[in-house]
Amino acid sequence: GGLGGGYFKPDFPAASPYITAVGGTNFEGKGIGPESAWNNGGGGFSNTFGIPAYQASAVQAYKDSPDANLPPQRMWNDTGRGYPDVAALGGTKTPYCVRAGILGFQGVAGTSASSPVVAGVFALVNAKRLEAGKPPMGFLNPFIYKNPSAFQDVRSGRNDAGTRYGFSAVEGWDAATGHGTPDYERIAKAAMAIG
Repeated sequence: GGLGGGYFKPDFPAASPYITAVGGTNFEGKGIGPESAWNNGGGGFSNTFGIPAYQASAVQAYKDSPDANLPPQRMWNDTGRGYPDVAALGGTKTPYCVRAGILGFQGVAGTSASSPVVAGVFALVNAKRLEAGKPPMGFLNPFIYKNPSAFQDVRSGRNDAGTRYGFSAVEGWDAATGHGTPDYERIAKAAMAIG
């Protein structure tokens, strides 16, 4: 979401509790390695939807964390659904390279790039489940919040878009990168263990 009128304006549909919201990360250094929250990634708390039960303890832990360094409370809704749920590489430092017709290869970044990455990981997990005679996973958010160790926790950076305020990435769920970036092997293992 953006900042307007002295308070954050949460994004829709990302702030809806009925979808899986995906934030963005950047590599901390110049090469592949640890990730940090992408400063232009979305995240925050909904002004429309309350905190769903599946994320209540994770959101409370974030608000209670001294490392969160939250913006002034007057700027965001303390009772709103927190987002994103997860994140993936989306920063402009090392964009994805895709073929764009006659233009050749182009760099693509942003959460419009990170969201399909997460969708692809879960598509592979669902294919694995179907091969084993299991149903597709369906609504992912309860699974994500029950299995935070299936994601690479991102613990640095802030989605402040270069301004004074934003939400910091900390240990555990946060309003900059959610539970972090997907780890296919860990997600597949957890997903195969359920019916």
